[in-house]
Amino acid sequence: MSLKQLQLEEIVLASEATWRSDILNQLGISHRCQSHRYEEPIYTGGSLPDFVKQTALEKARSIQNENRSAIIISADQLICLEREIFYKPGTREKAVVQLQKLNGKTHQLICAVAVLFNQKMAVQHELATLTMRQLTLAEIRNYVDRDQPWGCAGSYRIESLGASLFEAVSVKDPTTIIGLPGNLLLNILREWGFSNLL
Repeated sequence: MSLKQLQLEEIVLASEATWRSDILNQLGISHRCQSHRYEEPIYTGGSLPDFVKQTALEKARSIQNENRSAIIISADQLICLEREIFYKPGTREKAVVQLQKLNGKTHQLICAVAVLFNQKMAVQHELATLTMRQLTLAEIRNYVDRDQPWGCAGSYRIESLGASLFEAVSVKDPTTIIGLPGNLLLNILREWGFSNLL
């Protein structure tokens, strides 16, 4: 298989989230960030993976017109505990509430990545299972104050102090939990003939 240098392409991440940009930097993928213009919907039923994949795809599509020659990458994730969905809490108080609900329990995280390039489109998802330690309310509040995770679904940053919250994590690629499954992204790009290693 003949592979081309990925670094010769213009790459746009449809997100201003620093943690997603950090994943691309870790993989040696030069890019610029642009906020998507998709108003993210609330889940109302059906397949959760399909919902997350569709949201990721629509984020990428929302900036496609002004980036016609670029490879556009976007991602989305949701936390699910039994039948309850956890979005970004937005405030310190809501983050504490979310972590209290997850406390001592096992939940699922679904993360999808979408890639657009010319007429090509690919969307894939990864599932992670995380078991949170039994924490005291003081520990939860102190964690929230230190990590300030109210911009993260589920109210934790696994790449930071949030790693301390869990007694067990099952996932193929840790970047899935951070917010962009790097393994899936590289699989897609290699299928399209691009390598980040050239």
